Amino acid sequence: MVLIYSTYTYAESSSLHIKTADLVLEQDYYFLNADIDINFNPNVEDALSKGVPLTFILEFQVVSPRKYWFDDEVVTLSQPITLSYHALSRQYLVIRGTHQQSFPTFQQAKEELSRVRDWQVLDQSLIKKGENFAAVLRIRLDQSQLPKPLQVEAIGSEEWEMVSQRYRWIPILENK
Repeated sequence: MVLIYSTYTYAESSSLHIKTADLVLEQDYYFLNADIDINFNPNVEDALSKGVPLTFILEFQVVSPRKYWFDDEVVTLSQPITLSYHALSRQYLVIRGTHQQSFPTFQQAKEELSRVRDWQVLDQSLIKKGENFAAVLRIRLDQSQLPKPLQVEAIGSEEWEMVSQRYRWIPILENK
């Protein structure tokens, strides 16, 4: 009798999940605060440690729902956030627009990447009194920013398919 053993290895997938999101009114503007759960698989972490920058796109939208027509778009914004490793200084960098922060460990950089604080997203003057609003937030890895050889590998690969579900909520927005 011959026993045949088969072993299966599953690639641990990377994931993005928005845990919380909220709009806070300060002076005449609404600011977005959000917390994101980010998990990288070993291959993505390895690519990062070898100098491959990872650019994420944070997408935000506020709409006014309509009953018999498309929702009325109040604001749609996106913000790129880049996580990279600088081998010479042995620092991880998180870049949001023109603001750059460096961190000595991957864990600290990942924690910063997972927190969105005080992103100005909405002018209070755009809010019409008595209207209802819905907000949507999503984050995704921008695969077009990866080096060309990785872009080819990323097509259809679960380890590089990093997109959160759309996080939807009904914010309480008020006009003066």
